[in-house]
Amino acid sequence: MSSLFFATMEQLTPALLRGDLVACERGVAEQLKTLPRSPFHIVLDLAISNDPVDVGRHFDKFYSDESKRFKIAAAYTEMNGFDINPDRWYCDLFAYAADNGSDDYDWLSNWQSEPFEEYEINGLEDLQDVYASDAFKGGEFVDASYMSSLMVVVKFQQFMQKAASSMKKLHFPLYVTAHDFTFIAALPPNRSSEKV
Repeated sequence: MSSLFFATMEQLTPALLRGDLVACERGVAEQLKTLPRSPFHIVLDLAISNDPVDVGRHFDKFYSDESKRFKIAAAYTEMNGFDINPDRWYCDLFAYAADNGSDDYDWLSNWQSEPFEEYEINGLEDLQDVYASDAFKGGEFVDASYMSSLMVVVKFQQFMQKAASSMKKLHFPLYVTAHDFTFIAALPPNRSSEKV
């Protein structure tokens, strides 16, 4: 693994914990720009193109369905293992009867919700092509690929932050990352959410 990747996550963790995802994006971009130009640098010019309002509706349907089964104390969404699955990028949704906070995220692997329809992530297809290419399979761009992956996670977190404002039933924290990442954003409840 890339030491730059781990050092960058460690450096940006205070900003992540205070919810400053703009600072996280800026920090990752600055580190990526210090590396020799690579196909992975395209991530700097891309954005998730899904409609945040549509995402809000999808998540609200999940919250509504699960709240009929138990009182939700926390929710979690993660992108799939996108770097090794470049064909389709999406996120899964999970709900929990207890919120065990950010000291140790092991609890996120023990959800109480039922399986729910994945939500496809669009707008990053050019980067998906890079992950499907020899640029990812070879060792020439290791640091760039890791930093690009971290940028994808941060862009997903920022997008979910926007979408959360459209989640009318989000009255608990929403944790956000990608599969196998410990760089997890905790989005607060939507203050204008409807109680379910």
